Amino acid sequence: MKKFLIVFAALTVFAACNRSPEFYFKRGNYLVATGKPMQALENYNHAIILKRSYPEALTARGMLYERQNDRPNAEADYLKAIEADGNYIPAYNNLAAFYMDADNYRKAIDYLDTALRIKPKYEYALLNRGLSYYKLGDCAKAKQDLTEALSVNPRFDMALYHRGKCFLKENNYYGAAKDFGDLVKINPSASAAWVELGKIKAQEKDFKTAAQFFQKAVLGNERDFNALYNYAYALMELKDRDDALKIALEAEKENGEDCRLSVLLADIYGAEDRTKASEYYSKASGLCRASGLGAYEKYALKQVARQS
Repeated sequence: MKKFLIVFAALTVFAACNRSPEFYFKRGNYLVATGKPMQALENYNHAIILKRSYPEALTARGMLYERQNDRPNAEADYLKAIEADGNYIPAYNNLAAFYMDADNYRKAIDYLDTALRIKPKYEYALLNRGLSYYKLGDCAKAKQDLTEALSVNPRFDMALYHRGKCFLKENNYYGAAKDFGDLVKINPSASAAWVELGKIKAQEKDFKTAAQFFQKAVLGNERDFNALYNYAYALMELKDRDDALKIALEAEKENGEDCRLSVLLADIYGAEDRTKASEYYSKASGLCRASGLGAYEKYALKQVARQS
């Protein structure tokens, strides 16, 4: 038995030595998918030892390092992947996303420009460059890239959402509603898009439809503070005090330090519970001052004075 184990071990080592870098790369991907990151890292390391210029494995290992919050090693692997193959576009895109996460949008755009010179219709690079321009406040360039991404993939939800946000910045409510509407057709549980649609209706003073849209947002994500806050606000405008209070208190569980919500809760309590109303107006005045929301602060202080 002992001799058999020794022979078996030798055969195992021999078999491992003859495994290809592609074998370790694929097994690493499988281990990541099955929630075994440390074992995946070992396999990526094996693949890269056997094949040092292996952009796919370097990029995959970089992604794994990012998940582990090891940013220096992640950045190094993405750069090594680009050095190994200057035409391997996913490495450029991942490195750009890495810089976007650090709010370094200009640097991200530099790498995305290169990626798009190699492959002009690469939808993820178009999306990320569009998002970078959006974050930099350049909606003209953002819309151009996002529209191009949508020409490649009309169901690209992130591109629809951010192009819709750009339309909103330009006060093009028709364009925004069209994009958000198309998005919720693709993904009915897209909470953020329902919120934006609700806000457009609330601005039109159509609070009944707005409330319906905000309710859909909450159904898509019951812990979405913006959805809960706006839903409670719309219900208050519809004079549905009981449901407005119920939803506002749910919003408070998600973010009890939002000054707008404190004002809303105070308004909902109003004459029905003057003690609670005064408590929330006082809280709101401090929160709004800290948040730089002067109009809310003045309103809250005015109501505090009226209560006393």
